[in-house]
Amino acid sequence: MGSISFWMCLVMTICTWNKTIGCTWMKTLPRSPSMFQVFSNNTITMLQKMGHEVSREPQITFPDKQYRQVNNFKADEQMTFISHTLNTIKKLYSSGKYESTAWDQKGVDKFMNDLYRQTSELDQCVKAMKTRQSKSVKRVNKKMSLHFKFLKNYLKREDYSASGWEDIRTVVLAHLQRLDTTLSSQ
Repeated sequence: MGSISFWMCLVMTICTWNKTIGCTWMKTLPRSPSMFQVFSNNTITMLQKMGHEVSREPQITFPDKQYRQVNNFKADEQMTFISHTLNTIKKLYSSGKYESTAWDQKGVDKFMNDLYRQTSELDQCVKAMKTRQSKSVKRVNKKMSLHFKFLKNYLKREDYSASGWEDIRTVVLAHLQRLDTTLSSQ
């Protein structure tokens, strides 16, 4: 009887372990950044280094309204939003059609690797939370999906040109910076 109780207790502990420790990827120790913040800073820096000065303003509007709405979300909803947005950024850059740019391939690879690490870790956190998305989160994520669909179509219209990619890089950089400040405000 005692053996069965021990094993039941052990199984219950293992099953609830992830819930009790939370998302360690997003947690910070005193005076040190979380792993998410470290990788977020890396992706922002890599994207800044990849770019060149653009003489014209991109013809792409930034979804400020959605980010203002996200500021009112609970922490787990913000994490879901951040995960969704980073996944769409990863998908946009996964096309690999940036031969027309003067970007250093090693820099692009590092950017993609860091972005992949962020998305995979965040996806695990979101999956472990098992929270239901509210209608407002679904609505904002839907609008962000449409925004990124526009970015993808914009690249196609620009025939994946260097200037088209620079416009996209500028907008994605703004996204990464906003996501970083969204996390900081939690």
